[in-house]
Amino acid sequence: MEEQTIKTKKPSLFGMIFQPGEQFERLRERPVIWLPLILLSILGTVIAVLTVLNVDYSTLPGPAMSAEELELTKMFGIIFGGLGGLFGTSIGFLVVAAILFGIAKIAKSSVSFKQMFSLIIFTGFITTIGQLLNQLIIFAIGGDPYVMLTSVNSLIGADGVLGAVLGVFEVFQIWYYVLLALGLMKVAQLSKPAAYTIAIIFFILGLIVAAIGGVFEGIAQF
Repeated sequence: MEEQTIKTKKPSLFGMIFQPGEQFERLRERPVIWLPLILLSILGTVIAVLTVLNVDYSTLPGPAMSAEELELTKMFGIIFGGLGGLFGTSIGFLVVAAILFGIAKIAKSSVSFKQMFSLIIFTGFITTIGQLLNQLIIFAIGGDPYVMLTSVNSLIGADGVLGAVLGVFEVFQIWYYVLLALGLMKVAQLSKPAAYTIAIIFFILGLIVAAIGGVFEGIAQF
């Protein structure tokens, strides 16, 4: 009776922090999309705006700007950053869900796209709260918005490719990948080796993307 009660309840975003396994069981029975997606899109907008506010535009490479130009640049940054956070969050979840849904289907999983989309949204909650926490603290102390305080690079302070790669080794990011593997096992019914292999591959892809970003950052500084 108790097991049936758990399965018929809607999954909780905040339950992902302390009871992720139970939320994945609920999610498989009752995948939820719209309310969590709207909430995370709003949080993504807040994170984007905070990031822009935390940037010191006077230190950016390029010709020096007047006070008026700096304010105008920041205003446009807030507008476009906010729009990017609002729409980019949902688009990002959708793309990742589509990729993983395709992989799951190749692996003969019976998971539906709605279940997979819901899984990605709920696991994405972990990285979202991590980014929000970091940007709020950075806003309070005046730190670098591009260096997560919960990452290895916050201790080392490396620049360029090394700094970008070390930034991927971050508490909430690693937590996310562990939960992703767990979710693929419980929701998509993939084997443990398959689920963790997929999570590790996505982590490695994240390292590659970060390294490429670090290369372009180094070029931009010249």
